[in-house]
Amino acid sequence: MTIDLTPYLSETGPKYLAIARALSEAIRQGELTPGTRLPPHRQLADTLGVSVQTVSRAYAQAEKMGLVQARTGSGTWINALDDTRESAYLRNSEPRPEDALIDLSIAHPVCPPGHHLRFRETLALLAEQASPDVVTASRPIAGLPHQRERASEWLSRRLGVPGDPDDRILCNGAAHGLLLAISTIVQHGDLVLTEALSDHGLIALSRTLGFQLRGVAIDDQGVLPEALDIACRRFKPRAVCLTPTQLNPTGATMSEERRDAVAEVLERHGVWLIEDDVHALLEMPGLTPLTARVPHLGFHITSLTKATVPGLRAGYLSVPRGQLHHTLPRMRATTWMATPLIFEIADTWIADDTLEHMASEQRELLAERQRLASRLLSGHARTARPTSLHVWLALPTAWRTEELQQQAEQEGVAITTAVPFMVEQTAAPRRVRLSVGAEPDIERFEEGLKRLADLLGEAPPPMMQFVY
Repeated sequence: MTIDLTPYLSETGPKYLAIARALSEAIRQGELTPGTRLPPHRQLADTLGVSVQTVSRAYAQAEKMGLVQARTGSGTWINALDDTRESAYLRNSEPRPEDALIDLSIAHPVCPPGHHLRFRETLALLAEQASPDVVTASRPIAGLPHQRERASEWLSRRLGVPGDPDDRILCNGAAHGLLLAISTIVQHGDLVLTEALSDHGLIALSRTLGFQLRGVAIDDQGVLPEALDIACRRFKPRAVCLTPTQLNPTGATMSEERRDAVAEVLERHGVWLIEDDVHALLEMPGLTPLTARVPHLGFHITSLTKATVPGLRAGYLSVPRGQLHHTLPRMRATTWMATPLIFEIADTWIADDTLEHMASEQRELLAERQRLASRLLSGHARTARPTSLHVWLALPTAWRTEELQQQAEQEGVAITTAVPFMVEQTAAPRRVRLSVGAEPDIERFEEGLKRLADLLGEAPPPMMQFVY
């Protein structure tokens, strides 16, 4: 096919990068749609008046950015972006009937009825006591002063995050905080390092904002310091985005020694750190964030959603000293300010220790389910933190991950493969992620595990035959 990238080409920077960015812009504006086949390298090179090598580098760059996919013998095609990686749960907005799939696929805290009661009681209290600012404020972009002050004290005391109120921004959940932190320091085309398996939200952000994302090798404690050092020296990244506590999907959690080693690498290379600490409250106090080791380089993000209720979109972004004035314009542009009423609920729960009680209860509920999973899946290799939202389950030799996912769905159980969390298009781990909190009824959760255990004990069905 013939495509015209000329309107999207920039005169600055290397030609191959300009072409990759032009592809990104053409996709964003709908000129190139998912499933479109791009011209052969030589044809596009002739059209643009560049070398074939330049187009080859541009296509390789676009593939790193998640924009295209090279298929052997078939050419280069525009990716379907997040559609192929987004879980069925996220695409389906219809209410679930009682006989719907048992959901072991979505990251979700356990939400017993008492959580709803606490929410209602707090709303009733605020109806009587809340300041008018909670509904009339329109100017405090970073959050109401009293909410920022209490949040800052809590972040310092409970999580060990350095800073004072002037370094904190209240944002609408951790995903919003991640967007703000990245957009503050990362430009279109910049390279960011992260774990080889990382949260799918970061992968989606790389495509939305147009930065490159490259994975670094991990083990059962997360990113390997030696591999991170090599990657920093080789790629000169703009930033490193890490989840040191309960990495999604593996649950990997860094020891203090590992955190020291990773921080030393970041310090030596002088690279920005974006720390996703959204699972901090699912661990007992004591783990010190990476940001505390490199406060001048570290953006720290956490929220209350994983330890309380998902609807409490209370996120907290701590920025290095001197960066607030760079981040606030992004806050204004994306949401103007975080919802004051949500943070008044959070403020109340921090002040009266409801937050700590709910976090403690959440850890107990998750531990109960992790013990149940350990018993029912005892014959299979798996990794999980004692109070993690997930189980990272290895498959028997006979099963492929996609086959198991499909067969489990036929048995009424939704699970997640490693594909949504893969930063680069390499061979997927032969594991699936089981989420232990999405089903509020523990009996349904147990039934889902039993069905899955039965499947794993059987041989997979014969391969389906396709007629073309």
